[in-house]
Amino acid sequence: MASLEDISLEQRDELALLMKELADNPDTRKETLRLTKRLRPNMPIPELEIEDFTNGKISAAEERVMQLESKLREKDAREELKSRRDNLIKKGLARDEADIDEIEKIMLEKNISNHETAAEYFDWMKQAATPTPNSAMGYNPSALSKFDLSKYWKNPQMGARDEAAKALTELRKNARPIGY
Repeated sequence: MASLEDISLEQRDELALLMKELADNPDTRKETLRLTKRLRPNMPIPELEIEDFTNGKISAAEERVMQLESKLREKDAREELKSRRDNLIKKGLARDEADIDEIEKIMLEKNISNHETAAEYFDWMKQAATPTPNSAMGYNPSALSKFDLSKYWKNPQMGARDEAAKALTELRKNARPIGY
């Protein structure tokens, strides 16, 4: 530790004045007090102790508030999920909890964020494919009966030309323009 005995009175007064200026200046006061506390930890400095105590209590209170807010958000999310699940059963989109589990599995697999959309997809997946009627497939036996296929069997090119000529004359004799 340095001794003040080896320095002159003017130097001591100058050091004291410098310390007083550092302690009185609002920009450097806290830093000066903290340096003093570090050098002499047993020295009571109420200004720092009160500030540290208050900051500790405030941060602890903020932490508790954040935890409570987190718990409330989690509770709200659970209630919202339960409400969505109950709505699926009320609307008839799911029969029971097993269906809801399957619907939520589909939501995860297919990246669907809406329970109702996933329930509709689940219902669509469960439905058996209904057979398509023959008329929708393009096969109509009565349409083939209008053509005389014997011409095509004898000479396919001439049969096609005759059919095209019939269609062309039918289009030409219609006096109305197409679309009216």
